[in-house]
Amino acid sequence: MKMKKGLLMVVLLLALSSIMAAMSYNKATVTSASALKVVNTNQALLSLEANAPWSWENTVGAKDKTAVVKDGELYFEFGKGINGGTGASEFYGLQPNSVYEWSPLFTLRNKSAETLKVTIKAKGPYAKYITLGTASNPRANAAPVWGTKGQPLVLDRINKEVNSGQQNLAYIAVKISVPKGHAVSQSEIMGSIIVTSDAIN
Repeated sequence: MKMKKGLLMVVLLLALSSIMAAMSYNKATVTSASALKVVNTNQALLSLEANAPWSWENTVGAKDKTAVVKDGELYFEFGKGINGGTGASEFYGLQPNSVYEWSPLFTLRNKSAETLKVTIKAKGPYAKYITLGTASNPRANAAPVWGTKGQPLVLDRINKEVNSGQQNLAYIAVKISVPKGHAVSQSEIMGSIIVTSDAIN
């Protein structure tokens, strides 16, 4: 009988000690060294670069500087015009019943070690007028391949960079179709072009 009591006491003590251990460890903080660098979008891991990012590329269609890096982000001003839009009078705009194309408007560059699936979409009141597409290398002057107006553009595969080659680039074209009868306004219509990516292998 004593043996049974002794065993019962050991089992009870073990059970109590495990419960106490579980109760006493419900929070932990482990600190590891890390590094973060915030850079301009054209220098980032998934970089967005205004066309034409390289001096040897064809700059036809890019002289208005519709896409520029501003405060570290890629910024678009559609209808900017001559003198680079340095003042309000140089932001001309687009008229009703018109279609404008920028091919390409900007470049995606995958600088990570991952292969990426990338989705690009427009957001805001003008999103329904925008068609996104892919363009060939600017030197080729080939027609872009357009997606569906108002819908996101999905790039199933942008390879990782190997030996600083061209396999990790995607040239993005944008077309804006302003419908007939659209209200004319002196104020800007604000919106966003959003790029998201997922690593696939």
